[in-house]
Amino acid sequence: MEEISAENKSELEKRYRITTLIVAGQMTTTLVLAIVGWIYAGNSESAINSKSLIPLWIAVLFIGVGTFLLRRILFKWERLKDITLLKGFSGLFATLQTNSIILGSLAEAIAIIGFIIAVLNGSGADMLRTVAVALIVFFINFPRKSVWEKIAANMEKV
Repeated sequence: MEEISAENKSELEKRYRITTLIVAGQMTTTLVLAIVGWIYAGNSESAINSKSLIPLWIAVLFIGVGTFLLRRILFKWERLKDITLLKGFSGLFATLQTNSIILGSLAEAIAIIGFIIAVLNGSGADMLRTVAVALIVFFINFPRKSVWEKIAANMEKV
């Protein structure tokens, strides 16, 4: 692996640490929401027709697939190169941080929609399904330090 300069390394470390804390917080919020949704849905007497919840399930599907497509767009090499040339390495690390937080927020939105589905349907299993989708999105889009370092090392050559 290529080396990056010391000042860029310290900036990367700082931004990465903050980003992982925020994304871990989003994951924790998702798990807490899942527990609350599971408990509330189990005690709920309301049950709405499942056909009326189809738009919410479609939203979960579109957000889930959309995060993978958005990740490809946000981490595109040419885009990151342009950001580095315009804003420098500080701008690059801020962009990587923002991208990771946005993708985490979309995963959290899936969990919120799942909570709404579970409350309206009265089924804790629906909550578990959407939380599983949200956790898959979290784990695939979780920021990886090695990827950030590789991006920074390649950008120093530009």
